[in-house]
Amino acid sequence: MTFVMPTLKPAALISGAVAALLVLSGCSSTPEGDAKPDTAGESSTSALLPEAEGKTDYPLTLETPFGDTTLDERPDRIAIVTSATPDTDALLALGGTPVFAPSTIERNSWLDASFTDPIETIWDASPDVELPAEAVAASKPDLIVTLQALDTFDQKAFDQLSAIAPVLYAEVDSLSWQDLTQTLGDTIDLGDRAAEAVADTEKVIERTREAHPEFEGKTATHVIAHSEKAGAFYASTPGSNTEQLFNELGFVLPEAAQSVAPGTKISDELMGMIDADFLLISTITEPEFFLDSPLLKSVPAVAEGRAVIDPAEEGTTTNNFAWGLNQQSVLSIPWLIERLAEMGSEALG
Repeated sequence: MTFVMPTLKPAALISGAVAALLVLSGCSSTPEGDAKPDTAGESSTSALLPEAEGKTDYPLTLETPFGDTTLDERPDRIAIVTSATPDTDALLALGGTPVFAPSTIERNSWLDASFTDPIETIWDASPDVELPAEAVAASKPDLIVTLQALDTFDQKAFDQLSAIAPVLYAEVDSLSWQDLTQTLGDTIDLGDRAAEAVADTEKVIERTREAHPEFEGKTATHVIAHSEKAGAFYASTPGSNTEQLFNELGFVLPEAAQSVAPGTKISDELMGMIDADFLLISTITEPEFFLDSPLLKSVPAVAEGRAVIDPAEEGTTTNNFAWGLNQQSVLSIPWLIERLAEMGSEALG
């Protein structure tokens, strides 16, 4: 297990939609000086959370399948223990700053570095990472948030974390981004802020869809091309986060996609099934085997210019947009849907 405090690489500037959301939800890039009352009604100063709303009663029982923990008073130091990033995004949207957060937030292009630099500890996170219990304890949290729990999370993990601080838990992908944001907000006495942040993001979705009536009923497909050894995969399977965002814009999956299972590798025999009115191809590393394939070039969407190539970040082997499609949150969706709409317009235009 390792954890580091890296100098974060400058992220892309927050888009206008995301910046507006942060302002509306009360999130500041310099949250120092905000105050919160404690449970006895006496005010105290916190640089990590905005002022409490006074609507959550403590002690608060946090229920999990592994056992319950009790939050005796409003927390201040919050640790995010999951390799996914919607938990961190939700806290930032509420105006808070975690003391412990996953290194995967470095891929969140919708965040300006000013929002992530104040985090005390960035831990080296990946989906199959060993639980960093010692590092969590060293951050001295009074609440541990894992609303997109690691795949390895089990009774042992719960026992280790609950010995450190109360645990706010949900199985990965069991909560919608709306429910995740509201759950966190209610727990830390920022329920109204959470509701406002959710409403603001939903308005961005609605406005974007209204601006593109040409998407309604058109088909869309997302493919991710890795190296020749790893292959290319069908990413917009039924029930996926990508399908959900397509649907928000008015797109639907093509009929051929209805029987596609998650993780399906695109063989030569399956190449024809990726055709759609809008075909998005995200590349990761050495995708030429796929992009140069005569079979791909014969797919109508490619032959007729309705395919959009979304390349990996320059000089890297990562694709932050493809990553973001599976990290949909109250903060990421405005950035994602704006880019997806631009790509869809390019394909259909």
